[in-house]
Amino acid sequence: MAALLVALTMTQHALADVEFRHALDDSALDLAPIKGEEFTDAVKSFHKDGVNPYNGNADAVATGEAQFEDHCQACHGAGATGGMGPSLVDGVYVNSRANTDVGMFEIIHSGASGAMRSFAERGVAQDQMLKIIAYIHSLKK
Repeated sequence: MAALLVALTMTQHALADVEFRHALDDSALDLAPIKGEEFTDAVKSFHKDGVNPYNGNADAVATGEAQFEDHCQACHGAGATGGMGPSLVDGVYVNSRANTDVGMFEIIHSGASGAMRSFAERGVAQDQMLKIIAYIHSLKK
């Protein structure tokens, strides 16, 4: 009976949505779609389990690279090696949340310290954010 209760608890936890929190004050994030955004299956899945379905997907990585160049390269440098903003590929994180897909998403979505502002407020869709994260991971090989 105890094993059944543990299994049920784990199943319920696995089915629960991820709790996304703001990197600065740990408040709950509002992940409502921005104007004109429709959530893709990838975004819906990520909200449920926190696993980026685009990791390792060559098409998504290519799109993420273009998005990175448009939105991130000015601060984080070519190849995400650093510049005004920190390197995203050296494994040294200014914000410890950035070492997970959920944490990196939280930072991109809603901003963090320094010059890192919310990309949701800049009109970047959550699907684009996931592709940017997949691109960053592709650089860490």
